[in-house]
Amino acid sequence: MNINKNFLAFVITLSLGFQVHSVPRPDAVEPAWDENDNPTYVIKYGKGDRIDPSTNKPLNMIQILCDGKAVDQVSEEKLDACRDDASLVEEQYGWMDFSTYKGWRAYHAECHVCHGPDAMGSTYAPSLMVSLQQGLSFDDFYAVIMNGRGEAEGAVAGNVMPAFGANTNVAPHVEDMYRYVKARADGKIRRGVRLPKLPKFKEAE
Repeated sequence: MNINKNFLAFVITLSLGFQVHSVPRPDAVEPAWDENDNPTYVIKYGKGDRIDPSTNKPLNMIQILCDGKAVDQVSEEKLDACRDDASLVEEQYGWMDFSTYKGWRAYHAECHVCHGPDAMGSTYAPSLMVSLQQGLSFDDFYAVIMNGRGEAEGAVAGNVMPAFGANTNVAPHVEDMYRYVKARADGKIRRGVRLPKLPKFKEAE
């Protein structure tokens, strides 16, 4: 009897495993650069590769749109309109490139303590998402992280930005962090989400 129960448990687990990973992911993609040679992200939209067996819906949602704009970047008035009219709401499923995933991981390992979770800022440091929306270039983003920013460069007294150029947990990942923050600024990733990543891109030998 125990053997039958164990076998049944194995079959159920195997079945759920196939359901959870029922849609194959796209192939890995190279780290991306825009027309100005600045780092940028890659998104592959699709059905998602992790299906919730109880709802048959993908689990790896990237963003919810309210009338065409990221739900965490619209006004309360607009949110109310979307709550009242489901036709204004769109759910986007898919995958982020591995470089952007690494940027998300590095940001939340080192930067979120001051700049807030999901690059949204805090009472101590500004929102990097908003800074990019207001025109912060990659060159300036890179320079501030590597060299820091004191009061002489415009930092608020007591809230100076330390230099991370010698920090091996930060310096090698600045391009990827920029990719992540840019995706947030462009409304491609909702807040509080574990990024659904594409496979890691491997250089051909």
